[in-house]
Amino acid sequence: MERYFFIIIAGVIGGMLANRFHIPGGAVVGAMLCSGMTSLLFSGVGISPRVGLAVQIMLGVFLGMTFDRSFFTVAAKALPLAILSTLCLLGISITMAWLASRLGIIDFSTALFGFSPGGMSGMAVLAQTEGHNAALVAFLHMFRVFTLFLVVPLLAKIFMHWRM
Repeated sequence: MERYFFIIIAGVIGGMLANRFHIPGGAVVGAMLCSGMTSLLFSGVGISPRVGLAVQIMLGVFLGMTFDRSFFTVAAKALPLAILSTLCLLGISITMAWLASRLGIIDFSTALFGFSPGGMSGMAVLAQTEGHNAALVAFLHMFRVFTLFLVVPLLAKIFMHWRM
């Protein structure tokens, strides 16, 4: 139990520091990095399925609370592009999984879970349920999420500045 306490405290401190220094996505990125590094110090620390489920539900509730009536108008217009984007990303994911397996880096199924679009926790849990390397899937998604959290806000600023 003491290990969980240290990991949680490290995550809170990391999130607050990253937010304080205006790192894009700082609260999430800082919390993930610091709690992850602390977790590595305590080998064998894992989250129980109940706690993981509770966290996922709370995240879903938080995101659901951001919806308002304007959501439906925009969502209806964006749905065809969302479908196209999903198909494109899935095609790229299949290609990357094939390449990773062909090069002998990762087996095809684990690579497909790791390179597919989706949430880090959801894809890792699904990979584990299907008997694949959940830690590797989580790592691949974590790398993607960290990169996107750092790069997308910068790209948005550049393109908004360039557009005006």
